[in-house]
Amino acid sequence: MTRRRLSPLRETACGFAPGRVALRRCAVWWVAAFLVMAVAPASAQNALFTVEDIAIDATAGDANAAREIALAAGMREALDVLLRRITPRQHHGRLPTPGAAALQSLVFGFEIDNERTSDTRYLASLTVSFSRDAIRQELQRAEVPFTETAARPALVLPVYNAAGAQLLWDEPNPWRDAWGAVRQRDTLTPLLLPNGDLTDVSLIGAAQASRGDDARLNAIATRYAVQDVLVAEANLRFEIGSRTPSIDVVLRSSGPDGEHTTVEGYRGGNGEMLNALLARAVADIALGIEERWKRDTLLEFGTEGQLAATVPLAALEEWVDVRRRLEAAPEVKTVELTGLTRAEASIRVSYFGDPGRLRLALGQRGLALAEQDGYWTLTRRTAP
Repeated sequence: MTRRRLSPLRETACGFAPGRVALRRCAVWWVAAFLVMAVAPASAQNALFTVEDIAIDATAGDANAAREIALAAGMREALDVLLRRITPRQHHGRLPTPGAAALQSLVFGFEIDNERTSDTRYLASLTVSFSRDAIRQELQRAEVPFTETAARPALVLPVYNAAGAQLLWDEPNPWRDAWGAVRQRDTLTPLLLPNGDLTDVSLIGAAQASRGDDARLNAIATRYAVQDVLVAEANLRFEIGSRTPSIDVVLRSSGPDGEHTTVEGYRGGNGEMLNALLARAVADIALGIEERWKRDTLLEFGTEGQLAATVPLAALEEWVDVRRRLEAAPEVKTVELTGLTRAEASIRVSYFGDPGRLRLALGQRGLALAEQDGYWTLTRRTAP
């Protein structure tokens, strides 16, 4: 059934009005709704299980042998990158190391770019996509906890207080430079840095970011199409006598999930230069954000729950979007459509873990799950 054939039905209320035509239209609309709402999420391949740009290089008796060696080594490296990406750091020492045959069974597909060969050497760039279900089984057998939920990108505003000056866009800002070097690949918690151009300067200043000016924060968030903003304010001080640098960092995050503030402190080591101290602080903060995210979103297959929720409905097409977002949440086990009117849908969701983890996972996919007086509502968030 095409969208064009369905469009006239959007103008007709689906109820128990008398008359054969009205009942026929209602039945057709119900059938269409069930067709676009699967009762169980599909085991879809997802970008989280793809590792890109693995550099492979091997030498052997001939180019074909070198290619086989390079591909085997590259796939093993890609697997290691993936497993470290989705598991807490404390468990990295006991990640599974499957043999060659078992490793091949985990691979969904691969792509090769920039091939270069000689008589005995093979070089290329490898992208490997792994099977989600196979990786799940491998980690469950090894009893290693893992997550499959990536956080929304957060925009970082690095405010630097030093020598009586408060800097954000002005140069030099070594604190901003340190954030510019933070890695963006192979992480579940991407942190973005604004360009620092004239448009950014006009949208928000250092003092406005520091005091949490909501209007200004929303403006720059809208420019970069993000929902979450992290103001990282570093205060530089030097110890009397030794002149050892230290920084106190206030982290204020804001977004659809509320506002949170944490404070971190870093003291320079023996002979450690200021730039090295700032880089160490940024790396530690980024790692802490990622590890806390993994802890909060670990899949709990041993714990299952079920809840009934209503979904506001303005048009049939919304079912396609809601279904897609639900299917993308690894915490969701099954979804059952239990009722449907022109105004709302009723669903029953079976999920792994607890409602808090489900709410967090759905929030990353633009769905807001809320409870009031024992009743659950699932609504779509509007991205900036």
